[in-house]
Amino acid sequence: MLLKRRLTIIIGLLLIVGGIRACKYLAASRTSPERKEAPAQARAVRAITAGNGPVLISIPVTGRMRATDRMLITAEVGGTLLRAGKPFREGMAFRQGETLLRIDDGEVRAQINAQQSGFLRTLVLLVPDLRMDLPAAAPKWESYLKSLPIEGRLPELPEMSADTERNYLAGRGVLDQYYGIRALYERLGKYAISAPFDGVVVSALAEPGAIVTPGTRLGEFIAPGTLEMETAISGAELGLVKVGDTLRLSGAEGGSWRGRIIRMGESIDAATQSVKLYVKVDGSNLRDGQYLAGAIEAGSLSDAVAVPRSALLEDGSLYTVEDSSLRRTPVVVLHQGVEQAMVRGLRDGQVVVTDRLSGAFEGLRVAPVLNDQP
Repeated sequence: MLLKRRLTIIIGLLLIVGGIRACKYLAASRTSPERKEAPAQARAVRAITAGNGPVLISIPVTGRMRATDRMLITAEVGGTLLRAGKPFREGMAFRQGETLLRIDDGEVRAQINAQQSGFLRTLVLLVPDLRMDLPAAAPKWESYLKSLPIEGRLPELPEMSADTERNYLAGRGVLDQYYGIRALYERLGKYAISAPFDGVVVSALAEPGAIVTPGTRLGEFIAPGTLEMETAISGAELGLVKVGDTLRLSGAEGGSWRGRIIRMGESIDAATQSVKLYVKVDGSNLRDGQYLAGAIEAGSLSDAVAVPRSALLEDGSLYTVEDSSLRRTPVVVLHQGVEQAMVRGLRDGQVVVTDRLSGAFEGLRVAPVLNDQP
């Protein structure tokens, strides 16, 4: 019984050891299947097909219409603002010579009358002395004395034929009084502000009854038919533009116009590095202050390709697609605008990536989505 039990234990141990060895053998003889790496997924990119040929240089611009005939209306004298023939209001039209504004001139008129009366008294006392001292000159001064009005502008002084006569009159204060009165009349003319041309009020800053002082800004007056657009381009583009170049322009509210460069600034703005251009715009429905946008037609470049400026890499090259992979292609940059760049060095039919790719490298698999408009 004991022997049978021992045999059973020994046989069990042998089976366990054999099973372990068999498992190890099978594990060692088994080969792992080869792992296949998943193919790299192609990255979709926007691209264009290069086609060499003449490329128009178009420089985008924006600007504001401005009347060239424009007058800032400023008070040169002080006083109370009075009502004129027409109300001085925005949108009111005036003909050349019509009174825009009037300032109370009662005080200066009183000064003129007082000085004119004193001048008359001086001549009354002068003429008897002239009969004795300068008898040849006395008749014309008697005639001048008779022509003097109590009110109203003084007539011109008689011609003085000799230095003796001139010095005699200057010594008696006649010339001082005469020219003092003339100066007051010049000042009197500043109390009425007239329209210098046919135009429209675009800004009215004062009301009748207001007290103004010299230098007070009263408003702004323009001739609506004399409009031009002021815009600017970068100094780098200055060599591409000249007086006479044409523009295509449009407004935010619709409409399209043609323009022509009539003047160019002589200096470059230190802050923006830009140069001002002045454009004459032809057409109707234009207003002072209206914003227009468009492009200057600045000639063309032969045997070139237009690409988005954002597609250029830091070293001036471009990514092209060959065998579904990115390739860095060096090019010659002929011109860089705000949105586009003109380059040479591409083959006709070559696929050019226009996207700005992050993490891109040569050999990256891509799937170009063609768009023939750069």
